[in-house]
Amino acid sequence: MWSNVEQVVVRNVRFLVVDDCTTVRNVVRNIIKTRLGSEQVLMATNGKQALQILESQPVDIIISDWQMPELNGEELLYRVRNSARFKDIPFIMMTSNGERDFVITAIQNGVSHFVVKPFRADKLEAAVNKSWNGASKRDSVRHSALPSHAMRIIASDALLEGKVQNISHTGMQVYTDYVDALKLYKITEFNLSFNNFDGPHALSISPLYGTIVRIEANEGPEQDCLLGVRFELDKCAESVRQNLDRLMHKLNNAVPDIVDNH
Repeated sequence: MWSNVEQVVVRNVRFLVVDDCTTVRNVVRNIIKTRLGSEQVLMATNGKQALQILESQPVDIIISDWQMPELNGEELLYRVRNSARFKDIPFIMMTSNGERDFVITAIQNGVSHFVVKPFRADKLEAAVNKSWNGASKRDSVRHSALPSHAMRIIASDALLEGKVQNISHTGMQVYTDYVDALKLYKITEFNLSFNNFDGPHALSISPLYGTIVRIEANEGPEQDCLLGVRFELDKCAESVRQNLDRLMHKLNNAVPDIVDNH
């Protein structure tokens, strides 16, 4: 029997708007703020500047123009989709070109959605909602059937053993002993390792940083708890992110196909 110590914090979606036209950037930012309620809007004038922002700050959704100097939208989309770090970010393309060739090229390059300029506010809002809902469903798939693993938690001066109950691309739930050193909303270090991940080969996802967003304490005699953790992947090394992707790929492939006879 568990009791919630605190509810999960809802994170605002972080946007990156890329367009060489100041007016368009401002219009998109105002739509995001007034219709979607997000105050986190980063701006770039071309694809080159957008890549610099992506390298330095976390971004949830990219909204980019097609025609831009230095690095255009098509080239930016290609760089994003071929990056292990950024490939899953929803990418909405804006263009004044509504011809069939553009649509085919955008789809082939992995665009999430596109809007043709000039567009109404509700059209952009719908594209954002569809892109974000699709990404959220993909990232929220949680796997509980993990291979045998070891979990170490470093919280202030405490070193704890833990066991992953379930994990997704964006977070996990972990059973561990309850100690006062476990603090809500504090970034904590987790070390996850698999001795026999791929035959004799081991896999280490360490150090994996995450914010504890929920603590459910056991009301019984056992002094243990269940932690809800949101990953802070921008603070993790590239090798850690790649190994997390390897784990999720293995878990995704292990899920049997669902046959619907109806």
